[in-house]
Amino acid sequence: MMNEIAIFKNQLSLKDLEDELLKQEQVEIPTTHNFMGGVYVREIFIPKDTLIIGKRHRHETCNMLLSGKLSIYMGKDLPVKHLVGPCIFPSESGAKKMGYSHTDAIFVNVHPTKETDLDKIEAEFIIPEEEYLKTQEITEIKKIEKAG
Repeated sequence: MMNEIAIFKNQLSLKDLEDELLKQEQVEIPTTHNFMGGVYVREIFIPKDTLIIGKRHRHETCNMLLSGKLSIYMGKDLPVKHLVGPCIFPSESGAKKMGYSHTDAIFVNVHPTKETDLDKIEAEFIIPEEEYLKTQEITEIKKIEKAG
């Protein structure tokens, strides 16, 4: 049970870090939206020396680093991945990716959907951080009540 509490506290720490970073000057991240054959492909350009924090996805996600070098953190107890594009890798549902670009990089997420409205796509595939933290808090309370 202590491990679950530590994981929850780690998530809060990541949220605190993200909140602090949002207070800093933000880097322009050009985004291209591609829709084809029931698939939405989101492509971003990450400039060199940029720290980027993504949103949590509701489902396992296919990620592609088309070019560049990134170091990516995808969760507690997972090693930081040092990636050189081109490469493809999955991220688990609920993962919050944080990356540092050692070079300019082109990064892609692939989502199966026929939807083309970006707001609807985000509602379908993205977990708002407040929703995620509330779910984690409820899970932790239930575990504590069950153990106690």
